[in-house]
Amino acid sequence: MKGFVVLLLVLSASSALYSGVMMQGFFWNYDSGGVWWAKMQSQASALRNMAGTGIGINRMWFPPACKGQAGSFSMGYDPHDYYDLGSYDQDGSIPTRAGTQAQLKAAIAAFKAQGISCMADIVLNHRAGGNSEANPKTGGFTWTAFNNTASGKCQWHWDSFHPNNYCSGDEGTFGGYPDICYASGSASGDMKAYLVWLKSSANAGFDSWRYDYCKGFGASVVHDMNAASSPAFSVGEYWDTNTAALDNWAVAANSSCFDFALLYTMEAVCNHPGGGHLPDLLDPAKCYAARNPKRAVTFVGNHDTDPITADKMLAYAFILTYQGYPCIFWNDYFNAGFANGGGNGSGWGNGIKQLVWCREKLAAGAPVIQVLQGSNSDCIIYGSSGSSAAAPGYIVVINASPSSWKSYTVVTGNGYLKGKTLKAYAWSSSVSGQNFAPSSPVCDSNGGVLVSAPPRGYAVYSASGF
Repeated sequence: MKGFVVLLLVLSASSALYSGVMMQGFFWNYDSGGVWWAKMQSQASALRNMAGTGIGINRMWFPPACKGQAGSFSMGYDPHDYYDLGSYDQDGSIPTRAGTQAQLKAAIAAFKAQGISCMADIVLNHRAGGNSEANPKTGGFTWTAFNNTASGKCQWHWDSFHPNNYCSGDEGTFGGYPDICYASGSASGDMKAYLVWLKSSANAGFDSWRYDYCKGFGASVVHDMNAASSPAFSVGEYWDTNTAALDNWAVAANSSCFDFALLYTMEAVCNHPGGGHLPDLLDPAKCYAARNPKRAVTFVGNHDTDPITADKMLAYAFILTYQGYPCIFWNDYFNAGFANGGGNGSGWGNGIKQLVWCREKLAAGAPVIQVLQGSNSDCIIYGSSGSSAAAPGYIVVINASPSSWKSYTVVTGNGYLKGKTLKAYAWSSSVSGQNFAPSSPVCDSNGGVLVSAPPRGYAVYSASGF
């Protein structure tokens, strides 16, 4: 028992590395017309306090901030002038799609005033908008003359791209854009300086990085960028469903990475009532958060891929109560209505807000997980250890059955729940007539308790009295 307590203390200390809840603050084709920075800014206080005072997100992921080749029409993944955050008249506009540099700075300041970290989306793989120039390596012409940046910065030429005299290529190219080389030329030093520049509140004020398309270059590039810029946090888009590959990349890059393995495991469960295998969510070979929670950023969809088209609240229930660092998608929260339950009903107990409350209030933002029942194809049960009477942890039941309630007696090792009457603080069901709160069971002195969840739904239990 003493060893178990020591292990919990170690896990609790390390959990600070991934505690809290993140939000992706945009979606593909978000509002144009230079209004997005202001729209994000208007939600800063509400998102920090979404489920009560101080209970909400702790990090906001911003869309790419610099001027793209398509100017105000660009989604930002075609970067031209890195230092133009909406302050130079080039590429057809002064503002970016999201707005001006002044509006960006105001939005970042508003989130930081609420204690919310601000994460920039960084495109390292490629660049766009250069002029044509003779390329002695190819014997032809390439769009690699970046002496046309209004900022006068990062004015690279062909030798900063592949192929050059140092290397013919790297791990990947994208969309025919000039492929940046970090082994030679000006790119490596300039991009490190740029990240440092982005951290200054005089320029932007970001403190964290999301790296785009990390399969396009070596993990050492991200490692070196982080070493040079010292972000508070970083996460890479290494799009792979192999959890060993995700872990190898994350460790080599010294970064977190998105849990694509879990995303597609959840898709199989959520999109096919009666299909999928729910215990796969707990399998370290199919869920990176189960393998390495300190590196895993879990998510249900993003601007690039949104594969879960049914029972999405099952997926949110899992990522918001399980280990890892969960990321909420703006489109789901605001536009699809999942903040308060979406199509599964609304009101107290339902939706993302209530799940965030459970994670932040009951598990102190960083659940340490004990699997209590993980063998039934349709139902899994796990618990988070408690840290105090004010944060006693919880027991979560997720039921993928298309028609039946599931009830199991489990034994928790959480001393803060033993001998207590438990209450369901969050629940949902997409089955008509079944979306109501489960009854309040008693957890005996040995930790035994009968818990239930509705079909295609979930329930989160903890000590009553909150």
